[in-house]
Amino acid sequence: MAWVGAVLVAAGLLAVWSVPGERLPAVRTVTDPSSTALTPTGATVSPAPQALNREPLAARFEDATRLEFERVSAAAERGDVRAQRRLAELYEKCFLVNVRRASYLEGVENMAMLHSDPDAGQQMRLIGQRVFAQCGGVDDGQFIPLDAVLLWREQAARGGDLASQLWLRQRNVTSPLTAEEYPGLAAQVIASGDATAMAYLGDLAEAAGGYMAPHVDPHISGLAWQIAACQQGRACGAGSKLMDVMCLNLGACTETDATVVLRLMAADQQALLDAEIDRIGSLVDKTRQHGR
Repeated sequence: MAWVGAVLVAAGLLAVWSVPGERLPAVRTVTDPSSTALTPTGATVSPAPQALNREPLAARFEDATRLEFERVSAAAERGDVRAQRRLAELYEKCFLVNVRRASYLEGVENMAMLHSDPDAGQQMRLIGQRVFAQCGGVDDGQFIPLDAVLLWREQAARGGDLASQLWLRQRNVTSPLTAEEYPGLAAQVIASGDATAMAYLGDLAEAAGGYMAPHVDPHISGLAWQIAACQQGRACGAGSKLMDVMCLNLGACTETDATVVLRLMAADQQALLDAEIDRIGSLVDKTRQHGR
């Protein structure tokens, strides 16, 4: 199954930029419609799409992101590899948001109104408004050149950041991953302890046809790596970038954990998914025990 790339297109809206590990297919259903985990405590929510922009809460989101952006930008310029990766991630998150800031919230509102679950639609508004505010703090909401995203990913990759190397590899259509190199790459990712790199490896696992487990559907293998990444510490809970993407791109807005949504994508193949998750877990345990 080819996973949807990084965007939601609706009424001219390009909603959220997603990294490889967040390119997601359609979900059949979302449970727990009563969940309001992403609703800020004590916040007054207006149905108007621009409402959050006039609230102090929006200013706090924007100011916090601006402080992080300024700190990370300075560190990245000094050659800090982790800061270079983080700066690239901020640019990725806000690239498409800041391209169409004038119409972004209108697009979110249109999608929220079309959602079959009113609670999920309201969550979509809240998440869209928060993302909009946060991206106002990334270079003051200015247009982000695509070259800036690639530049900082390449810088981080050259500095040894494994996740950035995989991010770039996923986009290198002229040099596809081979069956011979995949096991070594998987061992390297596991040994690194980088949960984000593990998620990107899941994307490569699907694209490469599941080299690590030829007997497993590549789609199931890819989902298993994504879930394993969540288990190993990737941010997959309410308020995470992954959950934001799942809401804005898939309409899965009332779940509080990405693994639930990922499991829905496996449909009736839960036993196969569990077996693949266990297989990956065994690889993680063996690799780390060997490294002690």
